[in-house]
Amino acid sequence: MIPGLPPAFDVECNRMEDVFASVKSRTVGKDGNLLSPEESWVQRELQYYENLYTEQQELTVCLVTFNVACKKPPANLAALISLKMAEDKNRPVDLIMVSLQEVDMSASAMLKEETEASTPWVVGLHAAVGADSRSPSNTPYYAFPPKQLVGLLLCVYLRRQLLPYMQEMSVATVATGALGSMGNKGAIGLRLVLHRTSLCLINVHLAAGQSNVVKRNADASSIFTGMDFNVQKRQALAASVEDGYIISEYMDLNPELRPHDHDIIIVSRDLNYRTKLNYEEALELATRCDIERLLKHDELVSELANSHSPWWGFVDLTPTFPPTYRYDIGTNIYDTSEKQRVPSYTDRIVTWTKRKSHQRLIIVERLQALVDIFSSDHKPVQALLRLPILCEVEEKKKNVTQLLNDRIAQVGLDRSTSAKTTITPSLLEFGEQRFYECGARRVLSLTNVGECVALVKVFRQRNNDISEGAWLRVYPSNFSILPGEKKEVTVECQLHPRCMRWMGSWRPFEGRGRLSLSSMLLVFVNQGSVHLVECLCTFNPSVFGNSLENISLLGNEACLTAYGIKGDLEKLRKVVRPQLPKELWFLCEAIYARGARQSNLFTENGSAEACTEVMRHLDTCCEPIPAEFDIQSVATCFITFLQSLQEPVVPFSLYGAAIAAGKAGGRAPLVFVQQQLPPQHANVWIYVCALLNFLLRPVNARSNELTPRILAKLFSEVMLVRPGVLIHDSSGHREGSYNGIAAPPQGVLTSQPLRLQLQQEKEDAMSLIEYFLMPPPESLR
Repeated sequence: MIPGLPPAFDVECNRMEDVFASVKSRTVGKDGNLLSPEESWVQRELQYYENLYTEQQELTVCLVTFNVACKKPPANLAALISLKMAEDKNRPVDLIMVSLQEVDMSASAMLKEETEASTPWVVGLHAAVGADSRSPSNTPYYAFPPKQLVGLLLCVYLRRQLLPYMQEMSVATVATGALGSMGNKGAIGLRLVLHRTSLCLINVHLAAGQSNVVKRNADASSIFTGMDFNVQKRQALAASVEDGYIISEYMDLNPELRPHDHDIIIVSRDLNYRTKLNYEEALELATRCDIERLLKHDELVSELANSHSPWWGFVDLTPTFPPTYRYDIGTNIYDTSEKQRVPSYTDRIVTWTKRKSHQRLIIVERLQALVDIFSSDHKPVQALLRLPILCEVEEKKKNVTQLLNDRIAQVGLDRSTSAKTTITPSLLEFGEQRFYECGARRVLSLTNVGECVALVKVFRQRNNDISEGAWLRVYPSNFSILPGEKKEVTVECQLHPRCMRWMGSWRPFEGRGRLSLSSMLLVFVNQGSVHLVECLCTFNPSVFGNSLENISLLGNEACLTAYGIKGDLEKLRKVVRPQLPKELWFLCEAIYARGARQSNLFTENGSAEACTEVMRHLDTCCEPIPAEFDIQSVATCFITFLQSLQEPVVPFSLYGAAIAAGKAGGRAPLVFVQQQLPPQHANVWIYVCALLNFLLRPVNARSNELTPRILAKLFSEVMLVRPGVLIHDSSGHREGSYNGIAAPPQGVLTSQPLRLQLQQEKEDAMSLIEYFLMPPPESLR
């Protein structure tokens, strides 16, 4: 499932009355009898007016964020946590959230989500809190199952007296490291519903680097739009559906549930936002504890004030202490190494509330850096908060029910059940976009001018549109609006390789240097109108997000030039073309010449700005990549080139055969590449493996620290992509023909049989690549 992608609506096949089929016109009462239409309406409306029949209580919370630098728990681990509030020592803490980063950042840890390195932390924290997961138990706190994502570890505890009021709990993860899937960076989220308030607790570790704000923002955006707490429910419902398809009825029951769908979000993490000063200036201000001046140059403070930032609407717990990064381990002295990292407030806690009035009700009793913990180059940050929690009041609920009964009696059933809404604007223009320069956002505003709650769903129209609107993302796409209120909806342009198969029909040498698209969003309102919103965009061509066939047609022409000129495609296809796309050769040649001994090659992303420059160079020039381009960014572009191919190096239709070859071993992998892969795809496979073998030569591997296992993990996820089951092309054909169980999106809890099958497939895919990673001859060792 692509985050934010609205479901498709085909006006020739789908019926408008089916859009809200899951909303029942009649409901069943407590006695089991069918309620009247009027009573059913009241019960449906009632759920949307909970703010009128709830009262505010306080939830006491202890938050801890700590980048542990791959170290074991310190002897004074209990100092991380406070079990009592600061102002009232008799008031216990109700909820404890411990967010750890860099628990395990070893190369081997990149191959799996959970490692043994988390065990001493989990055991130590359970003991410090006094918690376990048993029920019943005499311990004061219940321990939710801890969740690790490579370096990240999230441990959450709830006071046992509150367990009866817990409605829901679920966990989701999003990895944003190398390939967009490695868990060395990313987030773990835990959803918790207490009484009538939903909480989203997120542990985040964003991209490092003094000037990597764009990447950090991109990662944050990916987390907020990609973290879906309902995926596992949809997966369970779809398990019995033929071929694993998730059809609209199942989507209706459990729509996307993102962090911003919750009442309160708490993000406690190492965000890696830095101080925009040089080392000497920042050190001087930190030494004399001039916090106000330091925060004037803080990247996160700037992002919180930027309406185009993913952090817009969040509120920072403003530090009252010197920067928590970076110290010489074992001391309270800032970095004295040659790198001289700038003292920065990287370890932060921010909050967001759906109702802005609730933000003012969040009380910070204490916020402190724990300077007496010396085990890491970061200092832990601890906060004690009081959060507003809504609890249902039966008497108030009766009063609201009576008001709704009075309304329907006054205006009548017909008027009460007819939703009336307005929408502005009806046209959204996104300008010029390309694969690596997209993300433009526009805002729709819907107002409820009727008498009842307006239930809204947004679809993209498939008819008469070659793109089927698959370049659009809508947040949110399923929501409600109370009478008299307004809702803003964000519409974003995004190019995802699994949503770009329509671009295969846009070929070079057709004299179309740009492609203009007009896509339609259908905004359905239950018992109301269907609003049409036209979305316009102009796409520029790129070798990224394209097909190997199209790229091979470019020959010696740059991509932008080739798409803009007219030529005889049939004649071009008959001409002998390069056996390898020149753009891939340029990337490999740069890595071969300048990156063979680069540390963290492929496991750390280059800066977004530098990657854009490399990609633009490959689209506009027919010459090798200049030496001034950062090799880490070149390596990231190399991965992106392979990852964004419309048809992967192993075509979707051959995924099953590839997995079978990896599983069989022996000569099966060689036979598969030689006899089953199409020639162009086989050439790319062989050339990429040749580069990887060069990187694995001992003289290089001693510096780059790459191993066959690490490279097999990285490139198996790029060159063997499991066929999707949700994205169709314009003919309704699925990607590939693999008949295995549908894989859930990243970070989802799955059944044991499915988990075992997916893990086995990953192992077989890695085995296929490892077959081609051969030890070098003795003369090259």
